[in-house]
Amino acid sequence: MDVVQSAARERPDHPALLFKGASLSYGELERLSDAFAAVLVAHGVEKGDRVALLVVNCPQFLIGQLGAWKAGAIVAPMNPLYTERELVQMLNDCGAETALVLTLFYDKVKAMQPQTSLRCVIATNIKEYFPPHLRILFTTLKEKKLGHRITLQPGDLWLGDVLRQYAKAPRPKVSVGPHDLALLLFSGGTTGTPKGAVSTHQSLVLAGMQMQAWSRGVLDEWDDSIVVTFPLFHTAGNVGIVGTGLVGHNPLVLVPNAGDLDDLLATIRQTRPAFLPGVPTLFIALLNHPEVRAGKVDFCSIKLCISGAAPLLAETKKRFEALTGGHMIEVYA
Repeated sequence: MDVVQSAARERPDHPALLFKGASLSYGELERLSDAFAAVLVAHGVEKGDRVALLVVNCPQFLIGQLGAWKAGAIVAPMNPLYTERELVQMLNDCGAETALVLTLFYDKVKAMQPQTSLRCVIATNIKEYFPPHLRILFTTLKEKKLGHRITLQPGDLWLGDVLRQYAKAPRPKVSVGPHDLALLLFSGGTTGTPKGAVSTHQSLVLAGMQMQAWSRGVLDEWDDSIVVTFPLFHTAGNVGIVGTGLVGHNPLVLVPNAGDLDDLLATIRQTRPAFLPGVPTLFIALLNHPEVRAGKVDFCSIKLCISGAAPLLAETKKRFEALTGGHMIEVYA
């Protein structure tokens, strides 16, 4: 929180988030997360409460996470593609009573709500932070077809409405210290059912500082952007990549679905990022994409790639470094 606040004071108009051709500045991110914190407190969230996020990589995720922290809450991001049974278990394990939910997953959440402690559901549409022309096209051509159009049930809230309602509300006066719990991330369940692992605010800042110190020789502070291909409900995305970007003041390029290669390539063309993290299958898929093979995508802005989650073939590393002219590092958790 303090990292974003200091950046907003130093360079309020500098891009913090890049999304689908739109930009959200540090000043805007600070104001919106202040407003969301005020929303949560007004709806009964107290220090130590859990706020669940069932949202893909988009600005609303970080507005929700930062706002929940400012309200003193512990953020519990969840993979919205999990089954209802799995999500019910996770929601009950963490005891979340409030959830920020993408409209694509709203009906799923409402179906399982009676089996949980959820009492406040805040819905948000993926298009809310699209640039105007793209928002119109999405509304007309894709919103209903792809399942993003919903009818809000009585008692639930629209994120956009409440953010406007509390736009001038001051940040809640909740004391949040470095040793307070900040994040509750669930494991993938490889050793049984998913288990929650908690992080303090201090540990998240330290992780970001370590990553930023490691990458400082390659990435320029403020200017070099980072593509967020890892899901923000995953440790690699939320702790590793976002922490690096926020501490180093590197704009975060949010990608809702890294598996949509056409969209990812369009994003790379548009934002010319310096840091591209991913998994071996992603790098292989990019190398084999027809437009990449035809030399129609310029990767020369990329200075650094991190590959994790699975072994990286030496040939993949060699080919991708030749394509970008940058460095590719293999990491293990």
